[in-house]
Formats: sequence, structure tokens, C-alpha cells
Amino acid sequence: MKIILDTDTGTDNITSVTANSEDAEFVDDNLLNNWTTDCWKAASGTSAILTFEVSKGSAILIFNTNATSAAVWAGSGESFEWEADWAWETDWSWSNDEVATAVTYDLPGVRGRLWAEYPEFAGAHVVKVTLTAAAIPYAGIARAGVVQSFADPKYGMSEGSEDFSIEKELNNGATYFRKRGVVRSYPKLELIDTRANCFILKHDIFDAVGPEPLAIKLISENASITDDEFILFAKRIDAPEISHTTRTHSKVELSLTEVI
Repeated sequence: MKIILDTDTGTDNITSVTANSEDAEFVDDNLLNNWTTDCWKAASGTSAILTFEVSKGSAILIFNTNATSAAVWAGSGESFEWEADWAWETDWSWSNDEVATAVTYDLPGVRGRLWAEYPEFAGAHVVKVTLTAAAIPYAGIARAGVVQSFADPKYGMSEGSEDFSIEKELNNGATYFRKRGVVRSYPKLELIDTRANCFILKHDIFDAVGPEPLAIKLISENASITDDEFILFAKRIDAPEISHTTRTHSKVELSLTEVI
């Protein structure tokens, strides 16, 4: 399991976001709030670029997007090149400090979830995400920065859902209903990790942020699971509990639910 959170600050590491196109009613700052349906949306076209300034870290999450593909570029911006007709003499070169990566991901086009990792930066860097969609692209949430890694939950974990739809029986016996959002829930997850990691997971993360939702990749150790179903923007239902099973390892029990 992986979580994007800088435990030194209690937040992720995005310092700013700029879209090359935005609808005046759906601005790019919406990506940094905690509401997945309060979206950024481009003003027009089927492609848009989101540019994130990130203080440090190695991953980015984009949640609730209609994009069918996302091209992710990350780099420090510290690169150089000679002007025309200039070059080093033999056996001389300079060090290019830019650490950059560019990867393109396929997305479903409906309620898409992107988790992209890149080489770790100890300092400030830029992450650019180019979203391409069948219609005007939008996205609900963005988080980027330091990744905290833990053991995956044990197999046999349960997945449920919470439906926020309204259903009411009227005086004449008819049923009134209004369809609203449905979120996934993961009750009674169990994972076994070192005692130090369990303390970080409980005290430095979930106890520290309380009910605030987090960017989570629930399954990260199993390389055969490559779909996006276990990419979450979720909060804890109750405070996690730790059982100290051995002198070196402990068990954490926690329950998660996605947010609207």
C-alpha cells in the first residue's frame, strides 16, 4: 500500500497548479480541494495540460477524470544545451542535473484514476500531465509528492459501497427516488508490517490527518495487478488499531471509504 503524504507537513507536496485552459466556472485550483466532484474543466478542445509545482516527491494522483489517456512528464527543469556550432572539446562534458521521465497511461474515459510514479526528487520539480479525452477534459482531484510505502492488506479483504441516493415512500404509496453518488468502502482491512511502519501509518498519517481524505494505492506489491481499481481518494472510517504480534512486527486494522 502506498500513500502520498509528507509526514513532516501533514499534506502532499503540490505548491501550485496551472492549467493551460480552464472554464471560468471550473478553475484549476479545484484540483487541490477535497471534493472529487468539484472539478477543474478545460475551456474547450479535447486536450489540456496541467502543470504542477511540487516541492519534493515521486508520484502523482489524478482522480475522477474523463481522460482516455494521460501523458506524465516530471523534471527539475535544470537542463542546458549548446548554441549552434558550439561544442565541448574531446573528453569534456557538463553535468545535466535534470532528472526527467515521460510516460503515457491509458485511462477509461469515465471516473478515471491515475497513479503515476517517477524518479524521486529531493527538491522542487515540475510535473506536467497532458490529458486527452473524447470531450472537453476535466479532473476532480490532484495530489503529488512524497510516497509512504507499507505492506499490502491481507488477501480476503472486503469491498463494499455506500450509496448516497435518496429513496422515500410517499403518502400515496409511490416511491420517490433521486440517484446520487456511490463510493466504495473497504472495511476491516488488515496488514502486517514492521512496528515502525505501523506506527507511521497510524500515528503519523491517519491520526495526524484525521478524517481528511488521502491519495492511496491500496495494492502496490503485486505486480500482476495493473488496473486502476485500487487507486483511491479515501478517508478512514475509524481510527486504525494496532496489535503488536511479535517483537518486530505489528498488525494494523483500518477501514476506508472513498469521498464524493
